[in-house]
Amino acid sequence: MLLFSILIGITLLLVVSSPLSTLAVNQTTSISNQAKSVIANSNRTDNKLILLSDLIKNRIDKAAAILELTSRLPETRGPPQMKLFSPASKGIPENADLAKRQTGREILSKYPDEFVSFLFLTPNGTVYLLEPFTRQQNLSTYDLSHRDYFKGVVQTNHTFLGNVITSVSSGRNQIQLAVPVFSLVESNQTASQIGVLSSGLNFKTFNEILQSLNLRSNERIVLLDSNGTKIADSDTKQISSLHKSNIGDASFRNLQGFKNALKGKTGTVQEVVNGINTQVYYKPVKAIQNNWVLLLFQSSGAPTVPTISNPSHPDNTSMSIPFNGTMLNSNITNKSSNLNTTMPNQLPPESVNGSKVGKI
Repeated sequence: MLLFSILIGITLLLVVSSPLSTLAVNQTTSISNQAKSVIANSNRTDNKLILLSDLIKNRIDKAAAILELTSRLPETRGPPQMKLFSPASKGIPENADLAKRQTGREILSKYPDEFVSFLFLTPNGTVYLLEPFTRQQNLSTYDLSHRDYFKGVVQTNHTFLGNVITSVSSGRNQIQLAVPVFSLVESNQTASQIGVLSSGLNFKTFNEILQSLNLRSNERIVLLDSNGTKIADSDTKQISSLHKSNIGDASFRNLQGFKNALKGKTGTVQEVVNGINTQVYYKPVKAIQNNWVLLLFQSSGAPTVPTISNPSHPDNTSMSIPFNGTMLNSNITNKSSNLNTTMPNQLPPESVNGSKVGKI
């Protein structure tokens, strides 16, 4: 009954909010088939990115709809039993508040493509419960008040999508989607926030979407968060986006295409990458309050004479990015005339933090 109610709510929400609602709600539609539909409906590279952006946005919106509806269930809105909290358990014991735990287990079982974890935090950022319970046991701390997704929900009282972090409960990179949870009250009372519900998005899904694309041998697509940290990669030879070494890597965030996409722009920039002329297509992905970025690298032509960037020219920057098993030295010149349209109603994030993201 619980999951039936959630599924009906998701269907109604996505029907009115997205033209891809049928694709998102249908649990039997494979990820590879969704990716193939991008190719089937696109003859141009820029159109491919537009359709891919819509597909990824739709999956994010679906995950948000699931979590928002879950936060409104009576089982979720019941008052936390804080007297059962135990530092040794790094939350409440496995057999405590089974209504909330069972809700989390059902969500993870029903929507494995969307979520890898189910976390309930108290209003001060203390872990109340985490599913799977093995993750709760592996936590090195139960104080997550410093996390961006927790701060975002508390400050806005709305759904918030964080950037890539490394979880010490799993040792892997993940992104947390979070929503506020309000108390059950009578009609004449005001609800208060009793916690924050958060789930880790499944990176495997985004990787499968990119890796299912029928790309040419000279093409590669990456999906990045607003810090320029890799979420997914079409090239299976590269370091997995789950690996914590991706955090702090400034290779992608230094690209002009990435910077343009953060501002909501869609376009292309010509670059000399590892001595090879490379066309870089860029497209923002509206991810809740955030902007993610899609970059498509398309190399062409024979190697040219490498160009050493002149530090006296601020428009030229030199960096290295991994591509097809090699390190590409990229010299980029910002050519605003190459930019296409600006995406409406997409604002850049307040800041792009180039520093390393701390662990839990």
